[in-house]
Amino acid sequence: MTNSGLTLTRAGDSGPRLLFIEPYANASHRALLEGLLTHVPARWTVLTLPGRHFRWRLRGAASFLASEAAGLLREGWDGLICSSMLNLAELKGLCPALAATPCLVYFHENQLCYPAPGQAGEEQQERDLFLAFSNLSSAQAAQVVAFNSAYHRDEFLSAARGLLSRLPDAVPAGLVEEIGRKALVLPVPLETGPAAGLEREPRGGLLRLLWNHRWSQDKDPEAFFAALKALAAEGLAFEVAVLGPASGRPPKVFALARQELGARLRQWGLVAERREYWRWLFWADVVVSTARQEYQGLSVAEAVWAGCRPLLPAALVYPTLYPARYLYEPGGLAAALRPLVAEPALARGEETRALAEGWTWAARAVGWRQAVGQLCGPA
Repeated sequence: MTNSGLTLTRAGDSGPRLLFIEPYANASHRALLEGLLTHVPARWTVLTLPGRHFRWRLRGAASFLASEAAGLLREGWDGLICSSMLNLAELKGLCPALAATPCLVYFHENQLCYPAPGQAGEEQQERDLFLAFSNLSSAQAAQVVAFNSAYHRDEFLSAARGLLSRLPDAVPAGLVEEIGRKALVLPVPLETGPAAGLEREPRGGLLRLLWNHRWSQDKDPEAFFAALKALAAEGLAFEVAVLGPASGRPPKVFALARQELGARLRQWGLVAERREYWRWLFWADVVVSTARQEYQGLSVAEAVWAGCRPLLPAALVYPTLYPARYLYEPGGLAAALRPLVAEPALARGEETRALAEGWTWAARAVGWRQAVGQLCGPA
């Protein structure tokens, strides 16, 4: 318990009594939690564990919480909200007092489509199936199943159908349809408060590029740095800020890229203070994504709200959210960047905030309040 990092927080003094459980409190998971406490009136009680040991959280959080927070779980709640990092079905089984509590499970990502890291071969396949069924069980046990995009919802339901179709027997009938009926689309809203008063200043000079994503393999940093290396080899000049948190041990390409980019770098690494982070978003001209796995793209949306021109893969969630002129085909990042680097005014002549304005808490809080009302029912 002393080394677990389990944290209890209480907030709000009116509205339904809501228990929020987040076993992986980092990045978008923490952003959603903090936003709900600020923008959705309720008497909140929050249990969090640090965002580390990804697979162990999925496997062990329910058992740990049923033991360490048993009294709290039995208090009686109007509703329970958790992320898919918690096996909700397991927790409800270990804590019978929660059996009648209406629950909402939120999918920032899912383990049916997102292969877990680990060894290849049969052992890896078994591990992935365990995590996938943990997600399925949570969705089955919840009264409301929320996704951060319609694309994510559809991918999850399609993957669930595919997984269940491969099972030998005793497959729960109608499970995918049941989950679909309970599904809501509720993006993680942008918290723009720390950016209050910041503006994009008129500028000339070199194009300013931004990469503000988690430092992990699924964001494909190799593709980003390879494109920059190709442009630099052509003699093209630019500036770049590489932000974002490291996820465990960062891919080796980061250390090499830092050396190769040299004087082109204006910022390297995590900017923890939120207003300073927003300053870098306002500094940049173009935000680039090279993601291999993306269901919402919160960091891109933040940069777009700050006025950056997005340059994104023509795949994943992006074509459902952004016009085609902001998308590039596989292997085409350097070609898409080249004219912008050569003539920065092409990137600076667009007003992009409207693309992300509908993602702010000002626009999305009502949807979350309605979801909480649906979950808890009449007062």
